Amino acid sequence: MGKPEFRDDLVGRKIEEAAARGEFDNLPTAGKPLDLRENPFVPADWRLAFKILRDNHVAPEFVDRRRAIERIREEMSREPLEAPLRKLARRLADEVDALNRCLARENEFVRGSLQLAPIDVEAEVARFLKR
Repeated sequence: MGKPEFRDDLVGRKIEEAAARGEFDNLPTAGKPLDLRENPFVPADWRLAFKILRDNHVAPEFVDRRRAIERIREEMSREPLEAPLRKLARRLADEVDALNRCLARENEFVRGSLQLAPIDVEAEVARFLKR
């Protein structure tokens, strides 16, 4: 693969000089393809922000809270005893409440169909306690 040709301008010269010195040789993504995937559901003016978060392995708070809820659900589905199950149900209710507060904050900045619906705490807990 050939060296890119830059216009005869200051920026182009600086890039070529840096490349000649090997300043781009040991970058973390050297030799790896660029990740050009885009989420079609993210508004165009938010895509760069989401890409920066994704590239740095940072998830929005509501994503982390949903993951925590999934872990509690998994524990609950494996728990045969009622007393530990009730303790997990309290943890689940607390985490769902925290998620709903987080979603309310997020929804202040998002319009229309991109708003995230809250989770019904009672229905979520009842789903596991009625088995």
